[in-house]
Amino acid sequence: TFCIVLVTPAFATWLLSNHSFVSNVVHRAYSEALDSKASPITVEVLCAVVDKLPAGRTLEARATIHEQVARYAKEMPNFGTGYEGVAFTTLPAAASVPSTSPRSLDRGAIDFILPVYTSPSKPHQDVWQVPLANTVFQTGTPTTMVLTRWTLDSEGKSFHLKQREDISHHGVAMSTSGVRRDWSSALQVPLMPLTYPRLVKGAMGNIIRRVVGPEKTEMTASAELEKSVSQFFKARGESPQPTTAWALVIPRKQNFALRNHTSKVLSRHRQQKDTKAEYLWERLWQDQRVDWNRIIPRALARGARLHRVLSGGGGWGQKAGLLSLDPVPVSEEMPIRMEDATNSFDGLGDFSSALTPVVKGGDAIQFFIPVTPPRQAENYAGLETLKALPTQRSLGWEFGTIPSTIDSMPGGSWQHTESTPTHIAVFNKCFGVLAEGGLTLSRRRADKPSAPFYTFMTSMIDAPYTRFWSVEVADQPDPTQTVGDHVDE
Repeated sequence: TFCIVLVTPAFATWLLSNHSFVSNVVHRAYSEALDSKASPITVEVLCAVVDKLPAGRTLEARATIHEQVARYAKEMPNFGTGYEGVAFTTLPAAASVPSTSPRSLDRGAIDFILPVYTSPSKPHQDVWQVPLANTVFQTGTPTTMVLTRWTLDSEGKSFHLKQREDISHHGVAMSTSGVRRDWSSALQVPLMPLTYPRLVKGAMGNIIRRVVGPEKTEMTASAELEKSVSQFFKARGESPQPTTAWALVIPRKQNFALRNHTSKVLSRHRQQKDTKAEYLWERLWQDQRVDWNRIIPRALARGARLHRVLSGGGGWGQKAGLLSLDPVPVSEEMPIRMEDATNSFDGLGDFSSALTPVVKGGDAIQFFIPVTPPRQAENYAGLETLKALPTQRSLGWEFGTIPSTIDSMPGGSWQHTESTPTHIAVFNKCFGVLAEGGLTLSRRRADKPSAPFYTFMTSMIDAPYTRFWSVEVADQPDPTQTVGDHVDE
């Protein structure tokens, strides 16, 4: 059998060599095996230090799980930054999957593998890679993850440690049935669109030079983005402020469909006398509804990739208006990141020095901006809220991102301040991780049920407060066109 134990940095030293904490977990989790006549068992325990843990997601009594997951996909994330604590779950032995990722302790991660979604056309499978916490100051190593094996003694009274191994990567199969006919999932990415998808003209590696704008006129890559950011803050009545932008790189075949999706979202904000597109964008940015939040999940399911905009604008001559994107891992076996290459660009000849083809000919690009957390966001993870949450109606797996504690605002949230805990909450039937680094989503698929699988899309999703929720249920979920479910093309 297989057991996963996750702790936050405050409890990282519990995973060090004495093993007393892990031993207590094993004996508590498998207490029914003690003093029983069951056959001898071996328990494999994966222990890791992660940044934070989410609270259990409360289910409503009068709605089905599918209805609640669908509603969750249309809502804004709660902007909570998670909690210190301990989480564990027990799974069948087959859920432990050796990872093919690089064995670098500097980039430790756990791969959470969803079951294969079988469909008449193109079966697919999603893998969410969640980075571990930095534990240099807690354990002396960049990340901390330990794989141990325990066996029950011949008298059935105690488990004994037989093997211990420090590792950097491991995989977890979220369901050992191998088929996703009984899972329902939803993804929230709190990024609001700033522009329509624009056809890229002139790009190499992670650098974009020009795009085709309105009326099929070419413009520098940063021109519309810079203008839209200013209009965004003005429309929302906010003072201009430092921000980060993200770019959705859309494959050529999906450009038309995803552009139409953006148009449909904007059309919901149309008024009778509207004649200009900027009025629709202003109302979208001002509206409290979040009808835009299906754009990114739907695009990812169709092969698009999300990239943080590293730098752009400024410069002289051929460097003017360039945009540099954070590159995507080129494969699930060997993630590669490049430094920002904008400063070394000296004309078309140097364009070829960019190593990873982030944008290809015919691709489109659409820009997004993070939604500012409301003033009451701190209450979402406050102690009073935690005390009020029902602990018996939580369910499912949840992965997400939180802002880095290094980048937190001056005089930041109490959630980023060391303090003595004043409340302990226990949530059953739920398990999850919140990471300060980005989640990496990799989708593998086959062109037909009998064909071999190949990597269809790999994307880093590092927008703060992103959440992915997946629940195993008994009945057949309704397919939707978002990440985690089937997409007809």
